Amino acid sequence: MRRWLSVLLALLALAACSAPPGAAQPDADPVGAVDIGGGRQLYLQCQGHGSPTVFVIPGKGSYAEVWNVVIPPDDPIRSSPYDIVERARFVATPDAVQPTVARTTRVCAYDRPDTRPDGPDRSTPVRQPHTVAQDVDDLVALLAAAHLAGPFVFAAHSYGGLILDLLARTRPDLVAGIVMVDGVSEFLMTLGSPAQNAAFERDAATPPEPGDEAVLMTDAFARIHAAPPLPRVPAIVLSVDKFAAPEALTPDNYTLAQIHTANDLLAAELGTTNVIATGSGHNVMLYQPKFVSDNIIAVVDRVRAGA
Repeated sequence: MRRWLSVLLALLALAACSAPPGAAQPDADPVGAVDIGGGRQLYLQCQGHGSPTVFVIPGKGSYAEVWNVVIPPDDPIRSSPYDIVERARFVATPDAVQPTVARTTRVCAYDRPDTRPDGPDRSTPVRQPHTVAQDVDDLVALLAAAHLAGPFVFAAHSYGGLILDLLARTRPDLVAGIVMVDGVSEFLMTLGSPAQNAAFERDAATPPEPGDEAVLMTDAFARIHAAPPLPRVPAIVLSVDKFAAPEALTPDNYTLAQIHTANDLLAAELGTTNVIATGSGHNVMLYQPKFVSDNIIAVVDRVRAGA
């Protein structure tokens, strides 16, 4: 499942090299490389204004600009029963998730090290593979260095869900709301067989190309399970109904049913529901940007209402 995600990133490097026309512009917000100390920088992109700030945590190997592009409605891949996003074309549009949410409140997204494939604003590389605790520390440092006022509504995709899970448990003061955008559930490895879990760990820790982002998954799950409970804040879990084509899978991949069950368990832990995005693959923000935006804005509204 993760092999074809690396193909997506190569395509997005071509499709997402500029901000979408007509998108809400930042209001004195930081955009560019932010010094987080230790001689390191992380790229940050903010749009819009308002409170609470939404902060996007991209998936493994992904980066901020992905939230400014979509798969257009007429793309032939949408008719496939499978998630064949590697064949999609991508367009920058004000209907993408980040510019859409920016019309309601400020929304920021960032690049972790070794995610953006090219360009002058790449975050400072680090040794790979790395731990989820490093990502939490970097995110906390970025929020402080950029002088962003919290608490935040966090929207986390894929591996970003594990970052958000550990962040919410260890720094609940920063978290006003949670949107899991087909995030990796903390319960996934408890449902997997030893062979599935070993394959997941191996694939995540092996970068698609030298210098790409890689993560120690078993360590991430262990740290989350040892941490304090999740805070009860407005939250939603989003899942998908399309899976990779059979030829892209092996017997050691998790099944879609296992992923749905894991997300159901995570939703119960958060005191919310798991909502399925119809006609969407794993990169929900590309397939169904309005669905993702609507759910983020709904959590923002609940936070504003003091839910």
